[in-house]
Amino acid sequence: MKYNLKRNKPYELVLTIDLDKTDLDLYLEEARKRLANELKLDGFRQGKVPAEIAKDKLDQNQVLETAFNLAFRQSFADVLSKEKLEVIETGDFKVKDNSSEKLVYSVSLIVFPKYKLKDYKNIKVAKKETGVSEGEVEAVLESIRKSRAASGAVPELNDEFAKSLGRFDNVAELKANVSEGLKEEKNMKESQRVQAAVLDKIAEGTRIDPPPVLVIRQLDQMMLDLDSDLHRQGMELNLFLAKIKKTEVELRDEWKKKAELLVRKALILKEIARLEKIEVGDEEVKGRVNDFLGNFPNLAEAEKKIDLVKLADQIRQILLNQKVLVFLEREAL
Repeated sequence: MKYNLKRNKPYELVLTIDLDKTDLDLYLEEARKRLANELKLDGFRQGKVPAEIAKDKLDQNQVLETAFNLAFRQSFADVLSKEKLEVIETGDFKVKDNSSEKLVYSVSLIVFPKYKLKDYKNIKVAKKETGVSEGEVEAVLESIRKSRAASGAVPELNDEFAKSLGRFDNVAELKANVSEGLKEEKNMKESQRVQAAVLDKIAEGTRIDPPPVLVIRQLDQMMLDLDSDLHRQGMELNLFLAKIKKTEVELRDEWKKKAELLVRKALILKEIARLEKIEVGDEEVKGRVNDFLGNFPNLAEAEKKIDLVKLADQIRQILLNQKVLVFLEREAL
């Protein structure tokens, strides 16, 4: 097998594969073996028909079609493996020569682009100290009291009220718990700020030409997220667009720069994960999937409404991104 890779853009390649007679004979032989295993003849068990007898009984057009499919799939997979190409999308498949002596075909590939990543290990971002004031604690307690109001009467903040919340013996324990919760929330937000700042700096110093197909997918997701948010508020997308006096096309155009930036950042996180060998274990993914499935009465009901394979892939990517961001935060401090 011979092949040629022509790069038109950082993310766009044209792969041409040339298979000679030796290659084709191997695929023909493999096709005959596979079809012979499916052959049913009187006097023989399925898969046990002698090769010489099976050869005369096989549909030769089916043999050629099977051999062609094997040749394409296997040669294509071999090149991707050898060149370590991660294909996003394929297209423009062309057969240039198809005879008993030769098979030549080409296919266009959209791949993850190659680029020079900015030095991400020497970016420093100062982390701010977080604290919780008495006023912040009091505001949360006031909100809790109001949520427990009965017949317009707001309960007093005392030990009895603290005990009514289930796990506190007195007001002091309740206040300590609220303060700790606020502290954790602030720490989490500060970590997210540092992570975002580091990623922004890496993105600023890394030139990436994002594949249009990924930008389109990101825009599609942004529109789906908007539609979901609107439905939670009891509003339809069409009514929202009419209210802001924009078409969906205009809104997508307006969001395009943001979508491109999000794609660039996603590619950066993917590359850092590869370089640092950061991975997500199957058990981690399984645990999160099971947590999500807890929202459904049973597995059958869940499978009717969601694609479990796609869900697992999405969860894996989210967990991987989180791990990379934690790594970047650690390096930045």
